[in-house]
Amino acid sequence: MSRVARYHADRTNQKLYFARLACQQSEQTDHVQQAQAHREAAVFHLHGAVLAFLQELVRYYRLNDFAPTLKSIEEHMADKGQVSPEISVLQQLAKQGFIAELKRAYRMCQYAPEPSTPEPEDETSSNLIIKVTQTPQAWLPDTQILREWHRDLTQLIDGFRNEMVEF
Repeated sequence: MSRVARYHADRTNQKLYFARLACQQSEQTDHVQQAQAHREAAVFHLHGAVLAFLQELVRYYRLNDFAPTLKSIEEHMADKGQVSPEISVLQQLAKQGFIAELKRAYRMCQYAPEPSTPEPEDETSSNLIIKVTQTPQAWLPDTQILREWHRDLTQLIDGFRNEMVEF
């Protein structure tokens, strides 16, 4: 049985692939809102890749954890008298590193930006249509940063997978 099949690594790979596609689509559009949507999608998929990799670790270490977090995996491993080197590295990156930045971007994607003070407008028929703001969100990483996170996460996961031996 392949490693992908045994630890369900296919979901992690799929999330990384979706993030890469979202970055490509963001670069290929000139429409501001479409580019923003693709960049947000990339953030969601990168975050999902981290979560999917945590599930891989749970399967690899044979832990009983249906909603794994860095903390829960660390606790389960401690209960078994073991330490996961992958979790130690991921915890460091979640405090200071690209995973911390990714987590911040993910949180920011969850909330609506602060509304600006409304300005009175002339009453015309075009005002009856809801206008969607087209200002870029300063908190949303640009495609280059998203591509760097994708590269860093892919290299990190590949490195972990290469070091994992049958347990």
